[in-house]
Amino acid sequence: MSAHAFDQSKTPLAEVDSRIAATPRGALTLDPCRESASPLTELVERLANDGERPHLAAAASSVAEAQLECFPENLLWDFDFFLASVHEQAAAADDYVARLDEAARVTVGLMHLYGQQSVIQFRYVHDFMYGFDWARWVRRDPEARAHVPPFSVEFLKQVQVRGRDILDLIEADDDVYPQIDDGAPRNPFPFSREPEEELRLYRSLSERGCIPIEAWRPDAEPDATRDFDALRQDAAKRLGIDR
Repeated sequence: MSAHAFDQSKTPLAEVDSRIAATPRGALTLDPCRESASPLTELVERLANDGERPHLAAAASSVAEAQLECFPENLLWDFDFFLASVHEQAAAADDYVARLDEAARVTVGLMHLYGQQSVIQFRYVHDFMYGFDWARWVRRDPEARAHVPPFSVEFLKQVQVRGRDILDLIEADDDVYPQIDDGAPRNPFPFSREPEEELRLYRSLSERGCIPIEAWRPDAEPDATRDFDALRQDAAKRLGIDR
């Protein structure tokens, strides 16, 4: 697909912002200084110059639309660091448009691979956007992976590989990833991820500085040095939502 076709095929950002705001709980954020997540229109205007702006808007629109479609129960909508990261990496590449398009295209594919229409059937995209998936991956081989940014194409493709592995586990009716009913949200974690509990948990983690990526900050400094899965499980236990 050409850059022009990619650009012209996307919904205007203002419309996507309106759709996010119209979700049952609205555009929730973990930003302690805002009541709602930064609008995509505001982020793109702030991050990109005139030549880059149409392309970053198209990327933002495609990823946000995929989240709305594939994760209809998603609760938190902080795109600040994601967009800043893919924009910065594209700006450092030889071809800004090609790199940005690739990152957006792979990310959209991940939404469809992991979301409610897939047999994986995850309920939220929080673990991806707030860096739990990335931090876990880095900690498995920190010497080789510590330099890999959370939303680099290299990492996005690793998430793609992991998704295919999960599909194989589901096919085999694995103990952690068993076959489940269509439409039933999958939860392989040892704590509740019902909406109210999810919000309590993530807000508690945010207040304690226990989130790998403060996704509401375009200048966030991703951290993979701590065991964030263990920190999250401990927080769930303190909140009484472990199982």
